[in-house]
Amino acid sequence: MVQIAIRCHPSVPVAAEELEGWLEMQVGDLRLAAPHSIVRFSRLIQNPPDTQIHIGWLVELELADGEPLLDGHALEDALRDMRLLGLQPLLLAPSGWSGNGRPA
Repeated sequence: MVQIAIRCHPSVPVAAEELEGWLEMQVGDLRLAAPHSIVRFSRLIQNPPDTQIHIGWLVELELADGEPLLDGHALEDALRDMRLLGLQPLLLAPSGWSGNGRPA
């Protein structure tokens, strides 16, 4: 099993609700592409006194060996689209992971 996380930090002047809606659709697509894996989606918030600051989202994937996401381009395409929308995705993956399911 491979565990990776993608932290998305918005860097464009677009309502967080719009970006979150798009991200929820992408997460749904990732879940369909990897039916035997776990895909979690979380909102990242800071709670200073008397307010809440939305700082982005976290997509966590626990991919079973042999999942199509490890061999195909769905994950790469999702990351590319996140970059194009200004979400500044940061991929957190095991050292030596190349993104294609094999060591780098």
